[in-house]
Amino acid sequence: MFKFRKNILMIFVIVSIISLALSGCTKKEKGIVAKVNGDVITQEEFDIEFEIYKTMYKKQFGEDALAQEAEGNKTMEELLKENILEKLIIEKLILKEIKDMNITVTEEEVEKHLEDFINSLGGKEKYEEFLKKNGFSQKFVEDNIRKELLYEKHRENFMNQIELSEKELKDYYEKNKDSLIKVRVSHILVPTEEEGKKVLERLSKGEDFHSLAATESIDSNSAVKGGDLGYFTKGSMAKEFEEVAFSLEVGEISDLVKTELGYHIILLEDKIDTYEDLKEDIIPLLKNQKYIEKISKLRDKAKVKIYID
Repeated sequence: MFKFRKNILMIFVIVSIISLALSGCTKKEKGIVAKVNGDVITQEEFDIEFEIYKTMYKKQFGEDALAQEAEGNKTMEELLKENILEKLIIEKLILKEIKDMNITVTEEEVEKHLEDFINSLGGKEKYEEFLKKNGFSQKFVEDNIRKELLYEKHRENFMNQIELSEKELKDYYEKNKDSLIKVRVSHILVPTEEEGKKVLERLSKGEDFHSLAATESIDSNSAVKGGDLGYFTKGSMAKEFEEVAFSLEVGEISDLVKTELGYHIILLEDKIDTYEDLKEDIIPLLKNQKYIEKISKLRDKAKVKIYID
């Protein structure tokens, strides 16, 4: 749905990993779409969730978006319904664990996160526009904040108890090294090749890269920082830019790199690629992977009956 804080709600991520187990379908029961270990998912619950996502999809991709063909000879609407049902199933399983573990959220916590969310939108007026545009009620937003906070506490509780061995961490590094490596670059962006060559000539004569970035780069956001783009991993930038950035040695300046934005001159400031330097980044990634595996196991063990037409 919408995010109130980064990385709070992971249900759809988990759904994308778990195969839909619709083989347990049985004769339809009135007002019920599924039972999860005896706990009921009502037609009303499903319909509310579906209408919200349907509206969002149409606004983002167009009125006919859900009629488009998706994977497995299904329409986007059919696929969306399956994903929503699976999301609700997983939510029921997590909420049961949350109840058993006596995990709670206070009204003060909900109010604080609602306030943060309203401020992130730009204030009360923007928030009211957000509600109207998406057809959300105040209660709906509050209920979803409450659920997301519960999910986050459940996740944190699990992750805080995980003990990771050095071998596990090193194995993860070896398997995922390419996506873990981070570089920090500065760049100078100019609109034409001719201007780029002029800047390269000035650099070759010893002018300071960061000073030139501040005066010559048309990327105003990074120019004020001497061209600094900070650290990033692969998949964060334009392919042409990225290929050059990751191929440079620290301190090396590239030739002109053309992207749809213009012509870049790239300076590699730093590269973090060793296990020792990336270990602290790996720990939460591996813990998160184990959390998703835990939820997958919960789903596999669950007794689920799905009632469909």
